[in-house]
Amino acid sequence: MDRILVVDDEHVVLDILSDVLTREGFAVSLATCADEALQRLSDESYDLVLSDIRMPGMDGLELLRRVARGHPGTDVILMTGYASVDGAIDAMQLGAADYLIKPLKPKEIVARIRSCLRRRGLEAQVHELRGAVRSRYDSQRIVALSPRMVSLAAAIGRLALGEEPVLIRGEDGSGRRFLARALHHSSPRRDSPLAEIDCALFSPERAGETLFGRAPGKSRRRPGQLERLAGGTLVLAEFDRLPETAQSRLGRCLRDRTWTGDGEFDARQLTTRVVLTCKEDPAALLSRGELEPELAVAVDLPRLEVPPLRERAADLPELVELMLEELAVEHGHVLRSTPEAVELLRGHRFPGNVRQLRIALGHAATLCQDGILTGNVVRRALDHASPDSLGGQRIADHLDEREYQLVLRAVQNHPRQLDEAARELGVSRTTLWRRMRKYGITVSNQPPRSDK
Repeated sequence: MDRILVVDDEHVVLDILSDVLTREGFAVSLATCADEALQRLSDESYDLVLSDIRMPGMDGLELLRRVARGHPGTDVILMTGYASVDGAIDAMQLGAADYLIKPLKPKEIVARIRSCLRRRGLEAQVHELRGAVRSRYDSQRIVALSPRMVSLAAAIGRLALGEEPVLIRGEDGSGRRFLARALHHSSPRRDSPLAEIDCALFSPERAGETLFGRAPGKSRRRPGQLERLAGGTLVLAEFDRLPETAQSRLGRCLRDRTWTGDGEFDARQLTTRVVLTCKEDPAALLSRGELEPELAVAVDLPRLEVPPLRERAADLPELVELMLEELAVEHGHVLRSTPEAVELLRGHRFPGNVRQLRIALGHAATLCQDGILTGNVVRRALDHASPDSLGGQRIADHLDEREYQLVLRAVQNHPRQLDEAARELGVSRTTLWRRMRKYGITVSNQPPRSDK
């Protein structure tokens, strides 16, 4: 039940408001002056103070100042029978949640109070969620016992204080996106927005608009992510998968620290921190022609190299413990692993890295009956989480197989003519080359398919 303190020197007003608010389900307390209200606030907590402005002694504006200083968790709505624009502005500038004009209408009072309390509740939820997110991605939660992870954690602490773009490189599932979020939440930008974009999902038509905004010549101007996230952080996952034109524009943006929207002439200052993630070294991509020359700037960016899980064996026991704590919340009971289970996990290579470990532990948590992950349970879970298994991979496998057949057929239809093959598929030559490399397809008529 929300608690409301009503403050007014007129007893008639107190009686009416008490009756109205009590019938609406609020717990109501009354005070005839500001001093009495402050005494009640020191003895009990209230969600909202509804106070008149003109009262003998301390007025409502001074009461508002003192409540804001001493009880920041309590909102204040001011009432007055002498309405003026200046009075309303003064009240709102001092932090009043709302400003009501007498004579008061019961329905309006209740609606405004509920709106204020609802807003306060949403703000509290946002604050709580932000705290949970910060805790989740706090750099102190990075498991770093192995030498490479110790160095990586230290590097995140240093780079978090900077403003320059950052490159995060590592194998699939190694935790690149987690570290990008940790970098943001460890930085002075932590209270500013963070967004993550999977560049592999971009179409050539949408990439530029999403990053730099919609051209003014269309129905209405639409800001891109670089503008929306001003002062915050934009994570471009798999940035090397951006279409060629967007790669060039991004490279110039990172180099000059300015960008220009579609159809615009005035350059804007880049105030959004850009974090790039990819699997391969940009220098190798550049040498193979899979990265546009303007994005050569990515080669020299400060970088974080994420080691694969197989190279951080010392971290695995603590990683398991941390993941089981998180999974315990999801499953509603305590989860523990036996020494045999941990040793079994330590002996596994985990080609899918940390992501595969999380999937395996999640499946193990559903298999165990008493919350104890034994060696037998973990062995079954590892089979389920294997990249070669069908469990959880069936749709992806079928899509990959279909894509492989389409690419293979196009290359066979146009031997040694990749431009024609790309045109048949409706993709760029660079995109075709990436798919050929993914599946081990060569320009011969019978390309070998590498094992996945």
